[in-house]
Amino acid sequence: MAVEPFLAAPPVRTPVSAHDRFLGLAAGIMTGLCWATSPVLIKKGLKGLPSPTWGVTVGLVAALLVLGAWIAVKRPPGVRGWRTEKGRASFRAPFAFLLIAGAVYGFGSTARAVAIDLAPVVVVLPLVQTATLFTALLSPLLLGRHVEHVPPRLLFGAVLVVLGSSLVIVGMNR
Repeated sequence: MAVEPFLAAPPVRTPVSAHDRFLGLAAGIMTGLCWATSPVLIKKGLKGLPSPTWGVTVGLVAALLVLGAWIAVKRPPGVRGWRTEKGRASFRAPFAFLLIAGAVYGFGSTARAVAIDLAPVVVVLPLVQTATLFTALLSPLLLGRHVEHVPPRLLFGAVLVVLGSSLVIVGMNR
């Protein structure tokens, strides 16, 4: 499957308006705020549970409810198109990738809850931030360089994130 993006024609990049760029950046900051708050709440919520898996289950159900409300309000376009044979066919390939991504996400969420249960949050979170480096290395390989271009400056920044994470972990062990 990883070879497929290299055989496809490069996508046509459409210009992004300043408004959309602002909304994208605002959503990114909101994501950071939510993801920074979540582990602290998870650590507090895991006290007394027999297993971190229960915490993951409750958290993912809550996420499903939020997503369901979002979909009900926003009504994503194109859902009716999936009723046709052509619509279903166009949905199959992305759906397979999304199922795999969901499984990987579920495994990562479980691993994160176990880590938060067993180690200090201030150590676990920097380790989670190493995802930046993994993303910078894997995205051009899996998506193709024409889709995800990672310049050396960005890769250097990802390495700095990992080094910063290492400093936090070393500092905690003194």
